[in-house]
Amino acid sequence: MAKRTKADAEKTRTRILASALSLFVKRGYERTTFTDIASRLKMTKGAVYWHFESKEKLLLALVDEMVAKFRRQICDMLPEDGDDGLESLTFADVVDTMVRNATLLIGDAKGTAFFLLVHEQIRWSDASMDKVREELLVNKRFGPWAAFKKAVENDIRDGRARSGVDAVKVASVAVAIWDGLVHSRIAGILQCDLEETLREAFDAVRRSIEA
Repeated sequence: MAKRTKADAEKTRTRILASALSLFVKRGYERTTFTDIASRLKMTKGAVYWHFESKEKLLLALVDEMVAKFRRQICDMLPEDGDDGLESLTFADVVDTMVRNATLLIGDAKGTAFFLLVHEQIRWSDASMDKVREELLVNKRFGPWAAFKKAVENDIRDGRARSGVDAVKVASVAVAIWDGLVHSRIAGILQCDLEETLREAFDAVRRSIEA
């Protein structure tokens, strides 16, 4: 009985997160209330509060879920390094991974909804967003930015990139390129092929740092 109750609670939590994401994208984070989320699911507002103490906590849970999914996809696509860990990772490896991930993202309705949410529906200047911003934008766990940085450091070490290259700056530029082009594609602004455009942009970065 306990296992079934725990499973039911997790299923309800998942439904609440899905409903919140849909409403946040449609109405905006600020304008969506727990009553809106509960009504959409034919639940009481108290039931939503039982799972999440506040709307900020709900958003943090949503961010954590989607970032974890994104990170798993990235890590699963990176080449296996055996006992060397990430020591053989190259800039080209991460480019291939991020291009494949972009293709997956634009074909995933939930993923694109979350992408639009964080780009268009949240006021990041609001002090209440500090925790969310830190988790999403300044996350220290291994992810795309860390992968690009490590890859550039490896390329410098192995002679594929110039010794004076700033790996932090290159990683930041590379992630900004990916983010900007994917956003443009989802928003319908980018009219050319996303994969081809990403590869051309990343190739320009590669040429700028190569030895």
